[in-house]
Amino acid sequence: MNSIYASDQFCQVIWPDFTAHFRNKSTEASYRTDVIEFMSIYQMDLLQITDRTVEDYYAKMQEKVEAGLVQPSTMAKKFRELHSLAAFICEERDRYQIPDAFQDYFFPYLNHVAKIERHAKSIPIDHIDQILAVAQDDEMAYCIFVLMQRAGLSSTEIAELKVEDFSAYDNGVYVFVAGRNDSCFVPEDAFIILQKYLASRTAHEYLFYNSRGNKLNTMYISRLMKKYTKAAGVPGYSAEALRNSCAVTMFAYNASPEQVAKQIGVTEIQIKRYKNMAYRDSLMRAANGLVKIRVELPEK
Repeated sequence: MNSIYASDQFCQVIWPDFTAHFRNKSTEASYRTDVIEFMSIYQMDLLQITDRTVEDYYAKMQEKVEAGLVQPSTMAKKFRELHSLAAFICEERDRYQIPDAFQDYFFPYLNHVAKIERHAKSIPIDHIDQILAVAQDDEMAYCIFVLMQRAGLSSTEIAELKVEDFSAYDNGVYVFVAGRNDSCFVPEDAFIILQKYLASRTAHEYLFYNSRGNKLNTMYISRLMKKYTKAAGVPGYSAEALRNSCAVTMFAYNASPEQVAKQIGVTEIQIKRYKNMAYRDSLMRAANGLVKIRVELPEK
């Protein structure tokens, strides 16, 4: 271990003991790199960390994930490694005479980063912004992309949508998707864009339709993604990756697994409205309120 911030006890005693069971040199090298990086960020020995240190580290890492600078899998790996080391130190607390103030503060974040990792195929926010920018003249494509990224709808669900699937309550708009046990909350910004699209469409059975008036299929939506990712000059992301971005964003802003599972799982005349009545399940609405990202109407 070679870090100017590491104590002699950590470098000369704890680290050799911890890495003694590693059979692979690359494993030790990975741990060493991430531990040195962590100590360099906070300019302190690992034995000096507090819960606030790790909380700040999590915030920094999730910002990098959102910006596309770090993969969710990389974030998860770092937390697992730091947890493993901290847990080892706690187990050997008496032998190393480690104060009780030192705890494995990484452990509470493991489930959270694992959830983010499982949705690793997502799109960085800046790339989503670029895709929406080039799609703004195509009101149907723009609306589809927003419903996928903000409401977490899959391409299969998008294709099956009908206007009557949406219902407005006093506490927000919900879409009742076939095959789901729960409705899906539609964020206010996404609903505004949906309303704009509804004002321009002609009457058809399905919400989204092709030039012949027939409902879309997943291949059509896939081609839309290919068209606009190419136009935006970003990698050829899939529709699934765009939908996954909804889950990643919600997890990054501390939505619970239950809230994310429920989320991912129109004009005033056209849409059913329930006056003086709040939809019974406001959990998804509250979860979406955690997210600081909003989609704007197209400029034109």
